[in-house]
Amino acid sequence: MYDLFQTVVTLSLLGGVLTAILLCLKPITAKRLPAQWQYAVWLVALLSMLLPAYKLIPIQEANAVPPIAQTQAAGQESPAMRGETTEAARHETTPIQHREVTVAPNRQMRLSDLLTDLWVSGTCLYLAVVIVSYILSLLRQRKNTVLLTDHAILDAVKRELKITRQIVLRMSPDIQSPMLVGVLFPAICLPCQEIPDENLRMVFLHELTHYKRKDLLLKWLALFVNAVHWFNPLAYLLRANISEACEAACDRAVTKAMSPQERKQYMATILSLAET
Repeated sequence: MYDLFQTVVTLSLLGGVLTAILLCLKPITAKRLPAQWQYAVWLVALLSMLLPAYKLIPIQEANAVPPIAQTQAAGQESPAMRGETTEAARHETTPIQHREVTVAPNRQMRLSDLLTDLWVSGTCLYLAVVIVSYILSLLRQRKNTVLLTDHAILDAVKRELKITRQIVLRMSPDIQSPMLVGVLFPAICLPCQEIPDENLRMVFLHELTHYKRKDLLLKWLALFVNAVHWFNPLAYLLRANISEACEAACDRAVTKAMSPQERKQYMATILSLAET
């Protein structure tokens, strides 16, 4: 298990460095790169914290050098002195991850085991909090939402995007803006407010484009990577930037084939709903 923890730490360092570089270059890339490319670059940083690609690099092992025989010092040492010297030498030559630390009276464990247990506990706690909060949110939404059936605009947009999967439409008082929820059982949740039909079409285009691009899966992957690297502050920044780039790439995909007038209406609709 400690080998896995070492791999995670190495990936965290590599991904953290790449994330820091992207954050420094963000003012430039935001102007020079299209939204889709910005999204792809952040996903590369995400994968660098997930896949140990560095292990594919061949490493040439050095020949083992035999220890140099040491001459015995003149004079005779007492057994107690020899024992102390041996113990000190053993402690100094032991790798730090294999040294023992006292965690309770009369109980010791290796530092490597302590760090590994701490990492596993943090990851499990992070995932447990997120999953339980998500399930409670879904249950609350299903309890308080109203199911909308036979919605002509939603069906028309699905045909336009060539989506055949059944996607439930709900209206919820607990949200302020439309959202797509559910990876296995997708649903579009709308806030309890009057939305004109022409704006509603723009909303469905946005949410269904998220569904078609599998953005929910990528966001859950980013969350999982964040959980594994919970000890790295840059992992949280990486996840936030992926979410931001995801929205920008989705907007670009939706408006790509629109006329200038439709594009203007789309952006006005998204901004108005985001501000409410």
